[in-house]
Amino acid sequence: MIGRAGPPGKRRVPPRGPAAPPARPNGPEAVGPVLGRLLKELRIEERSREGALATAWDEAAGPDLASKARPVSFHSGLLTVEVEGASLLQEVRGFRARGLLAALKARPGGTKVREIRFVPAGSTGGGA
Repeated sequence: MIGRAGPPGKRRVPPRGPAAPPARPNGPEAVGPVLGRLLKELRIEERSREGALATAWDEAAGPDLASKARPVSFHSGLLTVEVEGASLLQEVRGFRARGLLAALKARPGGTKVREIRFVPAGSTGGGA
């Protein structure tokens, strides 16, 4: 006979706690959900968009400017570009900003850019 914890005739129910997440199956999984998780974890879609924007910038800026000015962040339509050298920074801010924005918007990766902010190189901490 198995001993009971409570009075005779009443069954003891263990207390309920937070539900544990469902365990992943040990067997084969469908490829679709696995790839979906992998792409999300690796941020592939986000990086692809960043790569398209970088390519659009390189094309819009041309090789000379692109070698001295690089996009470092993009958020809510604002592209921040670090520029090497005070005189080049003044030139792009004063004379080339509108043309660069128009050229960027005309390329597939730059269509969501609303504004370009030019900053001195090293002022943002880097990293796109």
